[in-house]
Amino acid sequence: MKERTQTIKAVFGEDIVRLAIILLFIIVMSIASPYFLTVRNMMNILQNISLQGITAIGMTMVIITGGIDISVGGVCAFTAWVAASIMKGGTHWVLACLCGVGIAVLCGAINAFSVGVMKIPPMIASLAMMNMTRGLQTVISGGSTLSGLPEGFQVIGQGSLFDVIPIPAIIIVVLYVLAAWFMNRTVLGRSIYAVGGNPEAARVAGIKNTRVLFFAYIMCSVFACIAGLVFVSRTNSAPSTLANNLEMKAIMAAVIGGTSVTFGGKGKIMGTFLGIIIVGLMTNALDLLGVSAYYQQFIQGLMVLFVVFLEAIRSNRAAKRA
Repeated sequence: MKERTQTIKAVFGEDIVRLAIILLFIIVMSIASPYFLTVRNMMNILQNISLQGITAIGMTMVIITGGIDISVGGVCAFTAWVAASIMKGGTHWVLACLCGVGIAVLCGAINAFSVGVMKIPPMIASLAMMNMTRGLQTVISGGSTLSGLPEGFQVIGQGSLFDVIPIPAIIIVVLYVLAAWFMNRTVLGRSIYAVGGNPEAARVAGIKNTRVLFFAYIMCSVFACIAGLVFVSRTNSAPSTLANNLEMKAIMAAVIGGTSVTFGGKGKIMGTFLGIIIVGLMTNALDLLGVSAYYQQFIQGLMVLFVVFLEAIRSNRAAKRA
């Protein structure tokens, strides 16, 4: 029995708390609602978390470097609205999406330049970018909503594989698998951890810290753009209120997933995936139980605090054993 317990800890490691919470959700909600544990509902959960889930990948990378990016909501809204506007103008949707990604790269590069070269605190630099992108999106949209986008583009968000698995669900799973592989198996991925854990030691080891920061912040903006495009495709509309509070939801997923916002160099992409699954399960459960949206935000905040407490207890016990 002891050997089996040690094997479980070796396989799941730090994610044992998050896996336990997910299992608890599934057990309780399976009893509380007959509609919860169905294939359709599980696919809906994956589909519904695509916006914050995809954004959380880039957010995790930035937080691991020891930074933060609160501009993702503005970047998401601005780039997705521009891409949708270009589509409406007659440009092929693929080129329109590439234009959106290009703008996201520029936004991320400006953030990285501000943080890595000008040494502006990440919170201040990304706050400025958030205000700029939100402002530009408001100006060009005039507060209106774009709809009636090309059918080919709509397939990304509304299509499904075998009429069962929504394409957004496939996209989010594939992106997380690729991102986890990248962070764990590539030199650049490990460099992100090194820069966040000890910037000076990373520099002495020959790592170009500024280049790493450029990559992380650019990818954060690109993932936010991709998330916005998937959302716009799914809803066939680009509202002026797109991605409100997205940055907080992405940070919440990363924090629940075990990424440290206090110390850099700590966090895992798949931990963030479990974090966003917890958020998705919680939101879906509250909806099925008919809980008011006004209470849901409070409950989500309480969940973050609960998971952080559990993680702190687990970390303290591990430190004492060591």
